[in-house]
Amino acid sequence: MPLVRPFRGLGYAPDRFRGDLTNLVCPPYDVISSDLQAKLVARHERNAVRLELPPGDDPHRSAASTLTAWRADGTLELSAEPTLLAYRHGTTASPDEPSVHGILARVLLEPFGDAVRAHEHTLPGPKADRLALLRATRTQFSAILAVYFDASDASGETVRGALVDAREAGDEDGIRHVAAVLEPNDELLDDLSRQRLFLADGHHRYETALAYQAEVRADPRWTDAPAGALAADWVMAVLVNGAVEELEILPTHRLIRRADADALRSLVRDADPLWQAIPVDPALLAQRLDGVNGTGTPAFGLLLPDGAGYLLIGDPDAIADRMRREGGSPALRGLDLAILHAALLRDRLGIDDARVAGGEWLAYTRSEAEARAAVARGEAQAAILVRPTRLPQLADVATAGDVMPQKSTYFHPKLLTGFVFNPLED
Repeated sequence: MPLVRPFRGLGYAPDRFRGDLTNLVCPPYDVISSDLQAKLVARHERNAVRLELPPGDDPHRSAASTLTAWRADGTLELSAEPTLLAYRHGTTASPDEPSVHGILARVLLEPFGDAVRAHEHTLPGPKADRLALLRATRTQFSAILAVYFDASDASGETVRGALVDAREAGDEDGIRHVAAVLEPNDELLDDLSRQRLFLADGHHRYETALAYQAEVRADPRWTDAPAGALAADWVMAVLVNGAVEELEILPTHRLIRRADADALRSLVRDADPLWQAIPVDPALLAQRLDGVNGTGTPAFGLLLPDGAGYLLIGDPDAIADRMRREGGSPALRGLDLAILHAALLRDRLGIDDARVAGGEWLAYTRSEAEARAAVARGEAQAAILVRPTRLPQLADVATAGDVMPQKSTYFHPKLLTGFVFNPLED
């Protein structure tokens, strides 16, 4: 089982930065657009985006220089003792009420296996970028999100207890986040260290941490150090009990950038043993798709450049027969996005895994309105609307040792970067 421990975190000096930290925090790198990056840089000269995703031609060197300067001038301070943080945030339904609870700690790195499970594929580009940043700064700036399932909720009282030295911030969607000191508790740590962890958000960062650890331990001085003896052996994470906390997962729709026009039209023109295409007003497509949710029937929304919209309803038996050729567990084969990538993108449009990984054939958006707009502007040849993956599906796929296609889950809201950083220094 994973080892969970407190750590000496690096944070904004409380004597200099009191109260609300909204102007100082930022989202993790993978949701920061160029426009948001510029907005965050202008918001405050000490905004964490200057560490997480700095502007300029040499962002990694810039982050390292900024980190050195901020530590030297007292902007950032290292906590006097190893601590845990209680991390809480609101939801879309109740943005001002931090009702989702977790523990921010460090977790001993280990390859994916029984104790730590991944649920989706990663891409080489983001991992290369994050590894270059980690080499330059020797600091983890944003925490991964890991979910465990404990119906007994043994540590619930501690996790949801009173807050001490709380610091708050609002994100770009107006949702409140709170981080507060939580004194290390042996019972809590033992309970967390008995859990199997499922990576919910931060796969690229976790794999990057493993790669950095391997580089550090390749140095003869550290090769034989005991597990956990080096700072690089650990990763910063927020641990949330998915059995009791209401985590929200949003869908990530697919934009088809390159595909044969006739192949696209054939999806609705020709009779198909797998799919029934039902014409739907594009403005109502997302609503109609949501109405199929929970039925166990594969379904997608299709937006075409002529302004037409279609609800694609799958034949469960025919699709199950097709997916048996894919291998993997029943949990994976029954997943909407696995069906989409195999039976639609690859079989019908020729967009295989290599083309998906290349990034030129497929793009992503969380906004149904943006998907429609991208097709209308000609920036995408078509768009496929999907339903959100559910948390039990994530656990089932990961438990089976499988991984989902890229961008299968988008946990909302994203954990904020800036409450605490994890220096990897010995």
